[in-house]
Amino acid sequence: MARDILNEIIEKRKADIARLGICFGFERPSRKRPLHPFIEKAGTILEVKRSSPSKGNIAMGLDPAETARIYAQAGTGAISVLTESHYFNGSLADILKVAEAAPDCAILRKDFLLYPEEVDVAYDFGADAVLLIARILSDETLLQMATRTAALGMTPFVEVRTEDDLRKLKKIRATVDCVAGVNSRDLKNFHIDSLIPAEFIDELGERAVFESGIQTAKDAAFARRLGFAGVLIGEAAAKNQPAVQKLVEGFLHAKPDGFGKFWKRIAQMRKSLRTRNPGQPIVKICGITNADDALLAAELGANLLGFVFSAQSPRKTNATEAQDVIAQVKKQFGKDAPLCVGVVTEHESPEENEALGLANGGILDAIQFHGCEIPAELESADFGYYKAVRLKSSDEAQELANHFQHGIPRALVDAYSPEALGGTGKRIDGETLQTLSSQTALWMAGGISADNIQEIVKSFHPELVDLSSALESFPGKKSAEKMRAFCRAVR
Repeated sequence: MARDILNEIIEKRKADIARLGICFGFERPSRKRPLHPFIEKAGTILEVKRSSPSKGNIAMGLDPAETARIYAQAGTGAISVLTESHYFNGSLADILKVAEAAPDCAILRKDFLLYPEEVDVAYDFGADAVLLIARILSDETLLQMATRTAALGMTPFVEVRTEDDLRKLKKIRATVDCVAGVNSRDLKNFHIDSLIPAEFIDELGERAVFESGIQTAKDAAFARRLGFAGVLIGEAAAKNQPAVQKLVEGFLHAKPDGFGKFWKRIAQMRKSLRTRNPGQPIVKICGITNADDALLAAELGANLLGFVFSAQSPRKTNATEAQDVIAQVKKQFGKDAPLCVGVVTEHESPEENEALGLANGGILDAIQFHGCEIPAELESADFGYYKAVRLKSSDEAQELANHFQHGIPRALVDAYSPEALGGTGKRIDGETLQTLSSQTALWMAGGISADNIQEIVKSFHPELVDLSSALESFPGKKSAEKMRAFCRAVR
């Protein structure tokens, strides 16, 4: 049975309160500092954090006061103080030290609060907001704690991660103004998925917070580009305090844009599929060259259409043809039209320039850089983009895992072939696919067809599958029979 870390934390916490009292043995002070607003405008929440169940020791020698001063100087408007002792090595005393060292910052008490009286304790120690984890609280207790938080002038920060959590949040919102956040880390097993917050953002309100999983300034920018008003940064801030200003600036200098919109659509597409047909992957049909194929693919339920801008490909298209096809698809399917992706293979080529022109004009939703790097100058582009990696062996799987640390939540893997950049019908070996699927959400291309899709889904659980040659009558022309057969099989 998988270890349930969240339950372990809660049970130890209950035992500590029974043994030590609601203040965990600390003398209860009288509040001295004024209340500060929490996430009234876009900004960061930097965390005082010594350790965690997932990472072990992070910054065991951390000085809360000095850390708070560094955070304040870096420009954060809020500081999160972890007060859980067993797994995070925090305490209520840390709030007092942070409050004195950063008098102008809002302070969040972050803990696994279980009882309404703990809200009063947080207030007395100097907190301006308290974390309320919807997942671990009953409807009645959550409402009681949120109401008490607001009555004291503090901000309830309600964390959600499931549909049931959202139901609870809506009940809170009917009574109390609150900030809502989504944790990209699953508290049961502490695995991270940066697209989880994107699934929920439209239901969180204006002061939505992206929690956990932020390692770099580009990660922080990704949260802002999705549309989040706040981002909570723990390990990366506590472990490397000299770099916190870059994390703050990464978030504050970004803004909601087309890149974030694309990934939000992907996340919500995944959520919809999970609800309607659990286990079914997102489907991208690539190598589209004509309207008939595009319209049929959309009718059959393809989620993304790929248009190849590469002189080397027998499936190549151009700006005029692609724009005409996309216009017909969008006219017929409106808001339900598949996302349209331009595939490029060579930098500074006429074909890449055409694709980028369509993306900048809002015709293409994203660019797939297939076998080539994403240009640095495009990192703030107003459209989606991601990389396709051609893997030769499982030894290269780590390269893909490292790629996710730079503000782009997914990459596509395709089988390497010396003869062609894609569309070969070759499949990545099973060992490599197993390695990847155990490390991250798998986006895979190559060697997928109606005949093997069920086995692929069962064995590797891909989040997205990308097909081209397996659906063709000949290169550049899809077979209606093969497309229908695949779409039946994938469901």
